[in-house]
Amino acid sequence: MPATASLLKFQIGPVQDFIAQARSTRDLWSGSYLLSWLVAAGIKVLPADAKLIFPSSLGPKGEQPLLKASLNPDDPGILIPNLPNLFVVTVPTDSAKAIAKDVEKTIRSEWQAIADSVWKNAKDLGIPLNKQNKQAIFGRTVARHLAISWQLTPINDSGYTQAYRHNGWHLDAVRQTREFIANGPGIWRSGAEKDSLTGKDEALCGGKADDGQDYSTTVAQRFRHLFKHNDHLGAISLVKRVWHLTYLSDTVTPVKPKLKTESGDFTIRSIPAIAARKDEPDDNRSADEFGDGDKYIAAIAFDGDSIGKWVNGDYLEDQSKLQRHHEDFSKALSTFALGKVLEIVEGTEEDQKRGIWKGQLVYVGGDDVVCLVPSDSAIETAEALRKEFRAATAAIKDKDGATPDASAGIAIAHIHAPLQDLISAAQEAEKHAKNEIGRPAFSVTLMKRSGEISHWGSKWEPDQVCEGMPKTGGCGLYRKIAELMKTRKLSAKFPHRVCEFLTPYLTHRTDISKQTDFIVDVDTVIDLITREFTHCATRQGSKEASEALKNPLSDYLAGLLKSRHEKDTQRQKDGKKPIKQSLTQELLTSLIGLCSSVAFAHRTLSEPSEKQPA
Repeated sequence: MPATASLLKFQIGPVQDFIAQARSTRDLWSGSYLLSWLVAAGIKVLPADAKLIFPSSLGPKGEQPLLKASLNPDDPGILIPNLPNLFVVTVPTDSAKAIAKDVEKTIRSEWQAIADSVWKNAKDLGIPLNKQNKQAIFGRTVARHLAISWQLTPINDSGYTQAYRHNGWHLDAVRQTREFIANGPGIWRSGAEKDSLTGKDEALCGGKADDGQDYSTTVAQRFRHLFKHNDHLGAISLVKRVWHLTYLSDTVTPVKPKLKTESGDFTIRSIPAIAARKDEPDDNRSADEFGDGDKYIAAIAFDGDSIGKWVNGDYLEDQSKLQRHHEDFSKALSTFALGKVLEIVEGTEEDQKRGIWKGQLVYVGGDDVVCLVPSDSAIETAEALRKEFRAATAAIKDKDGATPDASAGIAIAHIHAPLQDLISAAQEAEKHAKNEIGRPAFSVTLMKRSGEISHWGSKWEPDQVCEGMPKTGGCGLYRKIAELMKTRKLSAKFPHRVCEFLTPYLTHRTDISKQTDFIVDVDTVIDLITREFTHCATRQGSKEASEALKNPLSDYLAGLLKSRHEKDTQRQKDGKKPIKQSLTQELLTSLIGLCSSVAFAHRTLSEPSEKQPA
């Protein structure tokens, strides 16, 4: 019997590189929002008899803001880039191919309309783009940018589950055989300046304009903050930088806007403002105007664990219920993305009215979150995101009753560090948390101005702790040290002193070293660590502070021992060699890493007279 319905899976790209190629918070947000906008355009053209499976068309407060036929600029969720770069839908088989082609055509047309608006309004912005065949270069770059893949699979007698499996296999094959378009003659000039952010596209503006004038000085006064860094920008970077002015709003031309917010300018806070907890847009002010402190910022890359397997239904006991599972899971992810994430990252409206500002949400698509926050609130924010994610997906269970979890990567650096490097480091830290520490976990990368990069990570605190059982994660000790430092019960020098006292006990600093541990008994090294730690807490605080840290330290060390035992046991079952690093060295490096992280993230708490090392 012929299938009456088919499964359509649609995916657009590029994603991670496109978003991460950014100079400012606006670039980051703009790339994310642009992808969500294009996906929404494709979904909204689906016919009435199509059924959207993923993402869910519903959020916690009704229909998804970007999927409404009439966009509401007063909806607080309208500027949240929350749609992933793919969607799954069931469509009538007899019109399936036409629907897929129509969706692709709509997405490409929307992208072209956005790019055209940038080109047509460049003159009003004061950007010189009208000489040396730049229009041909602009058009060619825009035309070849989007990578769109889709796959149709009939839902026959074997049902939705089998169709979904085959669809995924075939779409993966399609994406691995993408069309290659060679550079045409006369389009790219030999020796031309490259885009400062992508490193590959030919720059169309930047440096000296055709008349020899610095192009950033020709930009209209009210838009000059967008080009403060005087980047060389190619077509794609330029679209990301100004499409909110030329397409979403009527700031440049009197054409009816697609989306006009109350302020009309799509305000995005600058990196110095985020670090200083201020409300200043873009790059209107220099970092020096925010005072001597608060000059460190953190990027968080938060991602669900094994989401591919959860979505595919690998953990389901009854595979015949996969479609219902997809619908429920999709609603749960939408609830998370459009629920409290914005409030967790940026603070409540009441807080902001009182002048209390937190971070800047860059992207939230289902289980995936990218945001920028003040360095000393990074762990707290990541913990809150994980808690909210677990609450939103609590009803999704596998055959053993387990629910989805998530891991996070955190990168902390000075506000003048390259933003692309910061985002990339956060994404790498998230991979490290999952693959090295063991999901669910978090990992912190410290990018020091001296060029040194250090890492620390830990498992999350358990959700429930039985009486008499320790909290085995590293967050408890981290939070307690930070709390005592903030309340001035511990000196800001404390974590530095702990590192200073414990570092001489390290022997395995590199693989070149042939030294062996002079302490091989675990109880002995734990006693040594506790004594040194307690001594530092007493000297840099008080006996009360030392006593307050006793249990969190004991719990953390116990958690490290438990984690190491679980890893060794699993490796033995898998027939693998034991972990090379000695347990003694692991305990020392883990505690040194924790103290380095809390010191670096909270370095603005330092005494005014103290000059912290880089």
